[in-house]
Amino acid sequence: VSFRQSKDVIDRNQLSNIENIANYMKANPDVKLDIKGYASPEGNADFNQKLSEKRANAVKDMLVNDYQIEAERINAQGMGVGDKFSKPEMNRAIIATFYK
Repeated sequence: VSFRQSKDVIDRNQLSNIENIANYMKANPDVKLDIKGYASPEGNADFNQKLSEKRANAVKDMLVNDYQIEAERINAQGMGVGDKFSKPEMNRAIIATFYK
């Protein structure tokens, strides 16, 4: 799930990604989810840390409130500035990882 610069609101074009996560979790009730939020390097470190936390929690909140996924199955964590992708703007995202 990707985000616009300095935003933690989930864009409409990202909703299918969240629905795919929710559907997988509903089909696999023993699976848990680790959500790690990231930010691109613009702005100061404190702002980016808080933004990454808000992004992770925005996805968790949508899964819990809109898809009725149990909150205790989801760990949301802000990671600050991401370095997963070579283009800085691609790091304005959350990475979701399933585990048992």
